[in-house]
Amino acid sequence: LDNLENLDQSFIDSVERLKIEGPVKYKHIMLGGWMDTAEGVIFTNWGLGEFNNDLEYGYGCDWGFSNDPSTLTKVAIDKKNKIIYLDEKLYKAGLTTTELYNIMKPECDNKEIIADNSEPRLIDELYSMGLNIDACVKGAGSVAEGITLMQDYKLIITPGSINIVKELNNYVWSNRKAGVPVDMYNHSIDGIRYYVSHILKA
Repeated sequence: LDNLENLDQSFIDSVERLKIEGPVKYKHIMLGGWMDTAEGVIFTNWGLGEFNNDLEYGYGCDWGFSNDPSTLTKVAIDKKNKIIYLDEKLYKAGLTTTELYNIMKPECDNKEIIADNSEPRLIDELYSMGLNIDACVKGAGSVAEGITLMQDYKLIITPGSINIVKELNNYVWSNRKAGVPVDMYNHSIDGIRYYVSHILKA
């Protein structure tokens, strides 16, 4: 704005068009403002709200340890109104099997948990300790298929689920045509996808 005399008119015209057609992008690129949401995010169909405890619910779980967090999300699916309710219950790295159990058992009780199948021994141990936990089913195209299922619903996130919100604001495509997302900002989302796919494909 303080350098207009040195800019080509064609560039100024393109910036003016951007100001009208893409005000968020204009604010970010031209005015140096922060973007709350990464460009090209996969999920835009969400908002904040209260969890609907009148619905049947279960849990989606993803495993991490040293760098990545283990996650647990409470999930209820309203098939009639096409709404998925999400409530973050765990998002923490470095947890042992016993620590996971001590967090998950009081929360989940006997509710169904669908977990990342990459840690079968961990799942077996938690099952033997008393959790109603089972491995997710993965296969060719299962990530894109699960994303499509979730995109077909309105996602309602509880206000305290700060890590889910952060992931939704930053989860983007690596190759949209191939249905391949960037393998970042997906720890809670993966766990949610496991449970949603299990229920909606059953």
